[in-house]
Amino acid sequence: MKIRRAFIAGMCSAVLAASVLPASAEGGKTAFYEATKENVKLLGRTVYHEDALWFADSAAGVEFKATGTTVRFNIRISGDPTRVGVYVNDKLVQRGVFGGKKTTEKMGSITAELEEGENTVKLIKLSEGPQSSMSIQSIEIDEGASIKPAEAKEKKLEFIGDSITCGYGIDLPLKDPDTGKTNSFSTVSEDASKAYAYQLAEMFDADVSLFSGSGYGIWCNYGGGRDNIMEKFYKQCGPNTWNSISAKDYTLIQSYDWDFTQYQPQCIVINLGTNDWSYFKSHMDETDNFEESYINFLKIVRENNPNAKIVCTLGLMGADLFTEMDNAVDDYKAETGDSEVYTLELEPIDESSEGYAVDYHPLPASNTRAAEEELGPFIAELMKWELGKMPDDGTLTLTPDNLVQGEFHEENAETDDSSENSSESSKAESSEVSSVVSEASSSEASSSSEASSASSEASSSGKAESESKTSSAAASNASSSKATVNPNQTNQNPTTGMAGGMAMIAIMGGAVIISKRKK
Repeated sequence: MKIRRAFIAGMCSAVLAASVLPASAEGGKTAFYEATKENVKLLGRTVYHEDALWFADSAAGVEFKATGTTVRFNIRISGDPTRVGVYVNDKLVQRGVFGGKKTTEKMGSITAELEEGENTVKLIKLSEGPQSSMSIQSIEIDEGASIKPAEAKEKKLEFIGDSITCGYGIDLPLKDPDTGKTNSFSTVSEDASKAYAYQLAEMFDADVSLFSGSGYGIWCNYGGGRDNIMEKFYKQCGPNTWNSISAKDYTLIQSYDWDFTQYQPQCIVINLGTNDWSYFKSHMDETDNFEESYINFLKIVRENNPNAKIVCTLGLMGADLFTEMDNAVDDYKAETGDSEVYTLELEPIDESSEGYAVDYHPLPASNTRAAEEELGPFIAELMKWELGKMPDDGTLTLTPDNLVQGEFHEENAETDDSSENSSESSKAESSEVSSVVSEASSSEASSSSEASSASSEASSSGKAESESKTSSAAASNASSSKATVNPNQTNQNPTTGMAGGMAMIAIMGGAVIISKRKK
């Protein structure tokens, strides 16, 4: 079926406000496609909710083949500033940030130019799940152009982890090199595509799913709380988040059960235990709790992934609980007879040669070393896979000076006035300016650390959640690949300077266009 008229009406404000962006060939019309399995390959855990594809996890998104001149993603953000990357034909063409506040939804679009012929297009979320959720409301391409899912890869990986796997603060050194001032974390400095997990997937040419969150642990989260432990959320479509994916009620992405039949990895890497140490370093007489919890979590992972080899690793930010982890794996194997579980201790960050990111997290250099020299060779031998080099796709090398300039358009989302989100959105719209964060300046974002992240997530546990729902896969399967044509959309040249209440500002790896809506 075609996209419903109600959906098009809901998107109308975003499309009209984005009309200054290049849309199609000269004088051409555009067509809207839903981000369903008939049109795109789904990356990571996704939910089809209220006519849109929602996802929260790092590196989640879509990949597809398309012809035409331009592709535009019409998106909606719920939560903190959200970093997004777009690849065309295996080259990074955009990396930018949509601003936002925890209680304010944002709508907007990301536009990328296509090459002649068939193109492979990928959009992934670069910042982590606990801080925000995002959706693809529609994909817009030239009328008459084609779109189809990208092919699934033979190799499939899954990584279960904490802030290290999320790429926490990976683009911001511990201290400002000019002032010596200690930097603070924000999602603006986070990029999972530069972390070891995503790098390994690229080196193995594998599909990958990341399920991770800053502060997460096995027995406890950072600071000793027990709200964000992985076994509570691993079977859901997203980690613990306070950001609603609904314009009508307070539906959270973790209220959906994940259908594990949709993605069965051959190899799973668990990198947890760093945050547990924040508690056990002063409670070493209680580490039996950690070992018992690790065994229980292994059982959950095995139950839902019966054929995967599981690698348990620890050490990039300290291996203080490695012995306890190793003991837990041995006890699990003895109890269950499951021999396909392995352990690997990683070398810690080398301060002199690699340096530290925010809150003493690993910079790209440490992640690359762990991927190329330690975890990569271990998995290659275990799985009998060939470990290649990290592709020169721009992920690790492109800067604001040499990254192809893309266009981000942003505006406040319109919601039902009776909803909680609408009330907050109205407040945001009446403020001086929309909340937009430059990638080059983390001080404009809401800052947090592992501890504050865990504390914020813990506070959300008291909020009401919808009853657990089934995976979005069935809904996606029921949707059509047909497009709805926008007959009034014609190509417009990009503007410079101020136009129609919109301002363009440079950001790392792209440009942001800000739109202020008034009622």
